[in-house]
Amino acid sequence: MDFSKFDWKFNLFGIPVRVMATFWLVCVFFSPFSSGNDGPWLFGLLGWSAAMLLTFLAHEFGHALSMRKLYGGVPQIDLGIGHTQSGAFVFGGLTTARTRDVSFGKHALTSAAGPLAELASVLVFVIILSLFGTRFEISTSLFGIPVLTPLTESFTSIIKSPAALYFVYYFAHGFIWLGIVWGLFNLAPIFPCDGGQILLAVLGKSLGPSGVRLTFGISFILAVAVAAYFLLNGSVFMPLFFGYTAYQNYNLMRGMRG
Repeated sequence: MDFSKFDWKFNLFGIPVRVMATFWLVCVFFSPFSSGNDGPWLFGLLGWSAAMLLTFLAHEFGHALSMRKLYGGVPQIDLGIGHTQSGAFVFGGLTTARTRDVSFGKHALTSAAGPLAELASVLVFVIILSLFGTRFEISTSLFGIPVLTPLTESFTSIIKSPAALYFVYYFAHGFIWLGIVWGLFNLAPIFPCDGGQILLAVLGKSLGPSGVRLTFGISFILAVAVAAYFLLNGSVFMPLFFGYTAYQNYNLMRGMRG
């Protein structure tokens, strides 16, 4: 069945964006509501999904702006699980640009721009919430990762509807958690994450083909470790993502040996 007719397409500051129907499945699998929840959890899921969309857009828009600046042309942003028009596979989000420029330096800069833009958006969001009196704590409630979390009490004094409270709280919680965790994990040296792209640029330039092979080996080991961590902590999406990433790197490593 062709789900492409359900894709959401729009332009953001002159950059075409496609949100595939499968993106909303990613939101469900990556949410704290995958196993059910008390209260009006559906509104919480909607808030979480809105936060996920905005953090992913901030991340990919960082890539897109840097690509447009360094390479010229018009990059394309795709969110979801599927393929871009050029045939590249997307698992989460991907920004592509038509260029023949293979400069290692530019590749490293455009790779770093995504997670840095995402982390910067979280910083701005936290500052805005703080100006409106929101208080925070360090919580490890989601997958055992300690992250800054807004206190529910910061919203209950002004929001009386349980449904609205769930939406606002999980939007704020999701924007901060996703922005920090996804931004930092993308900087991890695991190909094809952004940190892995940077590692590939550095080792590829300094060591040549052996550096590229070393990148895939490091990425494979780390991806297996991260997938195991999230599996043991009850996540569904993250073990799939990093398990597939480990499989990719294993095949890339074997291909270079051949």
